[in-house]
Parts: sequence; structure tokens; C-alpha cells
Amino acid sequence: MRTVVVFRGHAIALLLAPMAIAGCQAATSPSLPSRMTTAASTPKPSPTKPHDAIVETYSAYWSVLAEAGRSSPEKARELLKPYAKGGYLDHLVDGVREMVKQGREPYGQAVPRIKEVRVGGKYAEVTDCLDMSRAAMADRRTHQLIPETADAKTTTTVTAALERSSDGRWRLTGLTMKGTTCKSPSR
Repeated sequence: MRTVVVFRGHAIALLLAPMAIAGCQAATSPSLPSRMTTAASTPKPSPTKPHDAIVETYSAYWSVLAEAGRSSPEKARELLKPYAKGGYLDHLVDGVREMVKQGREPYGQAVPRIKEVRVGGKYAEVTDCLDMSRAAMADRRTHQLIPETADAKTTTTVTAALERSSDGRWRLTGLTMKGTTCKSPSR
């Protein structure tokens, strides 16, 4: 499956797409968290209901993705293996390589706001209104926010494809950002 990633002019390299980060528009001074340094952990055994396991995997993926983006490509692959597979995993690791070359790393973290989960056998699709208002890019050497990469009002519609692997875990096989602003579901 080929993954298409569209960035509404926002430098959210948390998706680790191997592309130049350009054309960003500075926003008013957003209130971003300080650089997050959460340790990624091995996922817990999947819940028994597919829906719950999918939600758990997809939600955890975002924090692990941010941690992987601050790692070496080799470490990123190990961190992401429990959450992504195949060509999509390779795509993410290539994105880490590109960020290392650019001297950038994720700052903060995108927050999933799942709207819908569809399951069909060993395949699933998650539709999300991803809140990227607390995510941006930082200088990899200083870990300081690159202000022009932050946008306090950013949400985007995301569709993620998942597949249940032979070990019973759900893993992402692709992700598309539609580039459209969305409204997060009530929590």
C-alpha cells in the first residue's frame, strides 16, 4: 500500500515524511509544551475486543512516533515495530533519516481524537481529527522550538489503515492526512 501524506502547509514532521520542511507559515505565539521526553514502552497485550485494541494501538502510536523522531533511524525502527509494519514502517524510518539530515526533531506531540473505527476481519480503518496544535519541530542540536513550525489552531482529518499481524497485534500499514480542518469529537 502506498502512503500519501498531505501537510496543510504545516511542518508536522511527526509523520516523518521524507520531504523538505518548507513553506510554513508562522502563527501567533502558540502555547506549546516543553520538549516531551517520554520513554516509549512495549505495547501491552491487546485487549480482547478488536475495536479496543485498535484504539489502544492507534493512540499509543502517536507518542511512540514522537519519541522515534528524536532517535536514530535504527532505534526508531525498533520503537515503531510494535505499531507499524511493512512499507509504512520503512517510510517512517526514512522520515527519521531525513529529519536527522535537516537537523530537526519533533517538539511536543500530536493528540489523537478518534472519530470512527471500522473493522473488517484482520483489517481496520481509523478516522481521526488529529489535534496538532501542541506539535511542531525543534532544532535537533538545541532541542529548541522552531517557531515558524508551530500553529496553535491546527487540526486535520487523518485516516489510518491497520492490519492484525500474525502475533495478534494491530499495526498501522498506512496513514493519510486529508489536509482538511476538522472538529474533534466530544470527550
